[in-house]
Amino acid sequence: MNLKIRLLHNEPIEHYTYLNSIPGGEVIEAQLPIYHGTLSGFPEGIDALIVTSDLQGIIPVTEMELGASSDTDSTDKLLGEMLPAYIRLLMEVEWPELDPQKTGVLLCGDMYALRGKRGASGNPVPVWLAFRAAFGWVAGVHGNHDVTDDADAHRLHNSEGIHCMDGPAAIISAGPPTGGLAPHAAKARQLRIAGLGGIIGRPDKPNRLPAEPYLQSVRKLLKQQPDCLLLHQSPGIAELGLVGEPLIRQALEAGPEKLVFSGHTHWDTPLVQLSNGTQVVNADSKLFIFTR
Repeated sequence: MNLKIRLLHNEPIEHYTYLNSIPGGEVIEAQLPIYHGTLSGFPEGIDALIVTSDLQGIIPVTEMELGASSDTDSTDKLLGEMLPAYIRLLMEVEWPELDPQKTGVLLCGDMYALRGKRGASGNPVPVWLAFRAAFGWVAGVHGNHDVTDDADAHRLHNSEGIHCMDGPAAIISAGPPTGGLAPHAAKARQLRIAGLGGIIGRPDKPNRLPAEPYLQSVRKLLKQQPDCLLLHQSPGIAELGLVGEPLIRQALEAGPEKLVFSGHTHWDTPLVQLSNGTQVVNADSKLFIFTR
């Protein structure tokens, strides 16, 4: 059974303040909008899904906040390192009946940022680990600015409850454990999540593929009927003024109806339905909390 959005509120339920680098190196204060929506098709054992992308910001943190005795100095933490604890607290206040360990997180890439340099590339692993520490499991893809060395990649692929789809195309199963002592545990259906990271571009640059291999991967993933598809790059919807890649839109509309989460380019309209019924949620610089 596919996931399907039943309701997505137009207005954010909250904002989270962070620092953002703009062209020229200036650092300004920005607000990350946090939206709430409802989904159908959740397997038993999953209470909620958190979806976000392009958390390219920083949070200055004093030494005292980090547990040191002095607060004379501050250090920059990635927005995505500090955000999960706040989201968990927000959910405990707004939906106390939800279990954080039955909440999954979907990341659509570009989790790194650097003060004073817009579009910096670097290691996103601290963000993945922070979301995993706050919630039950994390699945996602890398963006074109996410760069890991062998040790970081090994850590992502060998951490329990983390599903990093950094290959050319992948489908994983995530959700409640498939085994355990509970009699119904072995029967619990997991989510089948498809993922394709990076963008269409020159293959000599990190996390880029030529157009045809990229689109072939999209078509291959859709044929395998996952519950949802994670992309870093969003489709382009020209008639709505939504920037993205028109070829991705064509591939999505030629396939079966699906729920797609993406990022990379910013849309003011977070949710669009394509001609074949496919729902596309653009999570660039936004965070969504989906409940039943």
